[in-house]
Amino acid sequence: MSRSRLLVFDLDGTLLDGSRCIPSEARELLFRLRAEGIAMTLATGRPFAAMKRFVDELHLDLPVIVFNGAVVASPSGETLWSERLPKRVAAFALKLLEDSGLSRHLYLEAADDHFYTDRIGAEAKHIMGKDGIDSRVDGDLLALVEGRTLDPIKLFSIGDPEALERIQRVFQVEEPDYTCVHSEHDMLEFLGASVTKGAALHVLCRQIDVPVETTVAFGDNMNDLELLREAGVGVAMAHGPSTLRDAADEVAQDVAGFLREHFCDTLEETEEQHARVQL
Repeated sequence: MSRSRLLVFDLDGTLLDGSRCIPSEARELLFRLRAEGIAMTLATGRPFAAMKRFVDELHLDLPVIVFNGAVVASPSGETLWSERLPKRVAAFALKLLEDSGLSRHLYLEAADDHFYTDRIGAEAKHIMGKDGIDSRVDGDLLALVEGRTLDPIKLFSIGDPEALERIQRVFQVEEPDYTCVHSEHDMLEFLGASVTKGAALHVLCRQIDVPVETTVAFGDNMNDLELLREAGVGVAMAHGPSTLRDAADEVAQDVAGFLREHFCDTLEETEEQHARVQL
């Protein structure tokens, strides 16, 4: 993959391990590759506030994709591009979830370090623990949305996978132009018109003047499907759903193993050149 110029990583289930950390081997390989001119960034469903520590850990200097492609942000968190979920569509999704007794959570602004929920249940606590951010309770999320000038960024629910799939089918029939996607098997997200990580990848590549054909993208869930399809090379994690694996160009057990297999020649050639210079 000598033409590769940009590596794009999903976080949860892809770059992060079971402890939600970047494994040391993967981190070391990424630093070595970047020293040889291969750039990298992240594409996640998380808000910027929940992934900033990984931006800092990897010393990223390129824009990142957050909220599953609804926002492209600078490494400092400034919104460079966004596509919001219209209030009308958010209201419809809120009603669907309420009628099914499912949890409801909202991100209103891209820079927020909190989300809104109508109750602090196990679902909200899960997000607070996973993302390390706070929540704010509002008993009438519909009124909260409709009372604002700006549309929200993202609405999501955590719950029984079968119940969420039923909601997804209804939503996609009634609002086919808007995104409704599983970011985890028990998490369903509602996003703006045609919002995907793949669409955001094109936005990011235009901003940094890198051909999308020279990108390699990694993901593990259905919210990564368009990202893998749009990238020059799409790499699905082996534990991901079969639909994602079938759509990918490559399947990998883990990020570090893939980097060793496909980029090791670049690293070894450079190290040999350095050794000859020193001699």
